[in-house]
Amino acid sequence: MKRFKNILLVADDGSWQETALQRALSLAEHNQADLTIIHPFNFPGDSGLSEDPVYVRLKDTLLEERQKQLDKVIKNDRAGVDVKTRVIEGRVFIEVIREVLRNGHDLVMKTAEENSTLQDRIFGGTDMHLLRKCPCPVWIMKPSERTQYQRILAAVDVGHGKDGDRINSLNRQILELASSLAISEFSEFHIVHAWTAWGEGLLNTPRFNFTENAELAAWLEQQKTADETKIQTLMKELTRTLSQETMGYLKPQVHIIKGEAHKIIPNLALEKKVDLVVMGTVGRTGIPGLIMGNTAESILNNIGCSVLAVKPPGFVSPVTLG
Repeated sequence: MKRFKNILLVADDGSWQETALQRALSLAEHNQADLTIIHPFNFPGDSGLSEDPVYVRLKDTLLEERQKQLDKVIKNDRAGVDVKTRVIEGRVFIEVIREVLRNGHDLVMKTAEENSTLQDRIFGGTDMHLLRKCPCPVWIMKPSERTQYQRILAAVDVGHGKDGDRINSLNRQILELASSLAISEFSEFHIVHAWTAWGEGLLNTPRFNFTENAELAAWLEQQKTADETKIQTLMKELTRTLSQETMGYLKPQVHIIKGEAHKIIPNLALEKKVDLVVMGTVGRTGIPGLIMGNTAESILNNIGCSVLAVKPPGFVSPVTLG
């Protein structure tokens, strides 16, 4: 199972979510991991004030107060976990990613921004920046989420052509993470793949002049079978990784559904009352290193639950330590 060893929890906007803290502490304890909690604090950017003694004193005082507040919050909740706390100055998503780059964090955890709503979308601007640009997995949690997840959904694609190896490697990461969490949370484990037949829209036009629908139906069935075979291969690999006994305990429910992923995944998550979706952020329409695929962006804009987002192998963040 996936073991995180260096977790970063973000306390944003001076707010604190007890559920997020307890989840981070529990994960760190079970993984025997280090846990760092940071609160990024963004001061006014007027460079004319930066050397002013009053401004400097005010800033230092505020930083000190925030640090005391942060330490007080976790004082009685460490649960035997090695916890470091720090208040840092700067724009939230940039400083979080720089912390990851500097200190080798392998997971970022954060509560979704409070000004987000399910009627709109649960992820705010900072959340989306992290989901797009952070090089390690990012776990954004709903403010109102359960203390224990009941259903976890892993969203996978299948690789075709030159992108096949990269996407399949990403799938393995997604399934490993999702199954590990499903075991630790004692939750239902669902896997979804949304499939579409290449060229179906064009094949339905008069220019192809199919004499009967059976020819088109055969083409669609061929595409579906090819994707089903790839999903079966992924499941066999997961069984080898986890063991037959563990898979028997998990009893993963596999959903192979025809349609566009940006519609299928949010709809299935809603239908099954999923608490957490584990997904990649670059798919067939994405390019490695270019932040996020169009499909992933659309899914995140429409999903109503917590998300754990994984980057593909070789992803390089556009944020640097400079």
